[in-house]
Amino acid sequence: MSAFARTSSAIDVATLVRGIAAGFAWGVTVAAALLALAFHQWGTICLAQIVDTMGLSIAAGILTIGPLALLRRRAQASVQ
Repeated sequence: MSAFARTSSAIDVATLVRGIAAGFAWGVTVAAALLALAFHQWGTICLAQIVDTMGLSIAAGILTIGPLALLRRRAQASVQ
């Protein structure tokens, strides 16, 4: 069985929430770093920049990091 066939099965809700949460956390972290850099360089940050940076970073995080969290491998219940 190919790896794609194993991952194309139904995804449970907990795994989907984990993927979205991981992407959201990554996006917020990247946005905070970018906004801190902008504040350091310019001394101020406008509200439009905060909204744009947060929105794009969170969307990118959910689209890139989210699938990585979805494709995690589960540990086997019984290891002998």
